[in-house]
Amino acid sequence: MNKILITGGAGFVGYHLAKKELSLGNEVTILDNFERPNLDKEFNELILQDNIIFLKQDVSREETFKDLRTDYYDVVYHFAALNGTSNFYNHPARVLKIGCLSTIFLLDWIALHKKPPKIIYTSSSETYAGTTNLMKDDFPIPTPEDVPLAIDDVKNVRWSYGASKLIGEVAFFSYSKMYDFDNFNIVRLHNIYGPRMGEEHVISQFIIRLLNEELPFKIMGSDQTRSFCFIDDVLESLERIVNSDVKKEIIHVGNDKEEIEILELAKNLFDIAGQEYNFDLQAAPPGSVQRRCPKIEKLKSLGMTTQVPLKDGLRETFYWYKNNYRKGTHDKN
Repeated sequence: MNKILITGGAGFVGYHLAKKELSLGNEVTILDNFERPNLDKEFNELILQDNIIFLKQDVSREETFKDLRTDYYDVVYHFAALNGTSNFYNHPARVLKIGCLSTIFLLDWIALHKKPPKIIYTSSSETYAGTTNLMKDDFPIPTPEDVPLAIDDVKNVRWSYGASKLIGEVAFFSYSKMYDFDNFNIVRLHNIYGPRMGEEHVISQFIIRLLNEELPFKIMGSDQTRSFCFIDDVLESLERIVNSDVKKEIIHVGNDKEEIEILELAKNLFDIAGQEYNFDLQAAPPGSVQRRCPKIEKLKSLGMTTQVPLKDGLRETFYWYKNNYRKGTHDKN
């Protein structure tokens, strides 16, 4: 039995990972303070299971880690972040604070270990946004991990999230050098989706607006493209990375097969809902990139081959929201 620590474990990926680790017979400790509204029926049921410890703590506070045991956990997944595009624009200071401080305090705690655990730090495809805008047509797609990263506009508060992930990546390599530990990997997640993903992501927003019968249906940046990766494939990818001998690598986790225009994404969801198209196409928000699709050769070298087709994942996600959402508000009961 492995002992697993998950920061931000009440969030989207953290919740699904905790559920999987428990099914494998591992002990799971979750750190989360519900900065986002994740205290729902699913999470309450999860923490009633055996072999799970839930600590309601704010990981952007240094005191949280002072009481946490060292030399106890086998694997640490650092997911804590305030994600969601609306948060980047509306709460940028909090987004930046959580992203940066939680990582620094976690690494200070790791530095106290005689034998540090395996660590997975979840970064993001948002780190490429500046380079995408600067390189324009020369930006490589699918995108490899060694593309240089840049911040193209420090005045754009959307960078509150992407910059915090950049700082986190630099912090891991800096602490590794200073405290002589190397058993970590950085995964850059690319447009992850699935049941219980919250309400701030494009797919969940589209579904909720569909359920609320919004017509005409507003789409910003309809000609932009993304490659969406279903949560089951994310969990499989993380398992392969953790169980490998790879260390100090930056690895993409995502879907390299199904790059799709946002307009086509909307059409897929309308088809699942059985509704006729009625769209109001508008310009994309400032700082939003035109295309995003990862190159995942490093992940494939670890044996990752399965992939949930987009239409299957969208259907499962749509019906989860349909069964767990009340018109006008998310059902938390």
